Amino acid sequence: MSKTARTNVILIIITIIVAFFAVFFAIRSDRIINNSKNNGSFGGDNVPTLYVHGMRGSTKSTSHLTKIASRDGGHKALAVFVEKDGTINYKGNLNLKTSKPLIQVIFKKKFTPVKQQTKWLHEILKRLKDHYGFNVYNAVGHSTGAVSILENVAKHNKDSDMPKLQKFVSIAGPYDGILTINDRPNNNYVNSNGKPSIMYPANKWYPAYTSLLNDCKDFPTNVQILNIYGNDNSNTNSDGIVSTSSARSMKYLISKRVKDYQEIPIFGVNGQHSKLHNNIVVDHIIARFLFDQN
Repeated sequence: MSKTARTNVILIIITIIVAFFAVFFAIRSDRIINNSKNNGSFGGDNVPTLYVHGMRGSTKSTSHLTKIASRDGGHKALAVFVEKDGTINYKGNLNLKTSKPLIQVIFKKKFTPVKQQTKWLHEILKRLKDHYGFNVYNAVGHSTGAVSILENVAKHNKDSDMPKLQKFVSIAGPYDGILTINDRPNNNYVNSNGKPSIMYPANKWYPAYTSLLNDCKDFPTNVQILNIYGNDNSNTNSDGIVSTSSARSMKYLISKRVKDYQEIPIFGVNGQHSKLHNNIVVDHIIARFLFDQN
């Protein structure tokens, strides 16, 4: 056999060996990804989504959101009722095989400070991991509910007993003031980085903006954020309750840390505070953000 022939044989053998290992590792990687989806470790169709309403909210506050999500393949799996005395009741059927499970969190006490809501969410999420077996989750929060989700993640992300946030939709989150309590129409402004010109102090219901800023130093870096806020075109640059500046100040809290941050304004009648969680435009934006990339 000539030298050239021997060289060609060796090249063929090497090519076959490389091809074999390429196929082997491709199959192995695919199995790892599929297994991760099945145990809720890195995402997939079985990642649960929590829906958390704001003050004076109820089951109806997030029912429209979950209804549209159900049409996009989600399944209403669990309703979590937090009674006025803090007792937490779980109703429904949730397991790791449920496709796109939807979980509604309902606070029976209409007026509850963010600090208390955060503690309740902490207990609910611990159970989501310990009892139901989920390691990751998505979250949708309206108004106070959005602030409570952010605060819970900022404070407890490093806890070993907590599932990890994957995607977060904030709707009308009052991160820096609220018109009916301390903010005023056209009184505050944010720069291109989302930094507010006024950082309001804490009050009975909400933490100080500087406190959120400090807590968010530990906010996880691999989260995708969608921040939806409203402007009802009433010359107040607000949704009637939360100013656009307050809602957009979320960007300064976390945008430099997270994997992806997007803002979407909703104008006109549909941009009113209570209609932001109850109109078809917002519903479909959220459904696409949560489910189309899984």
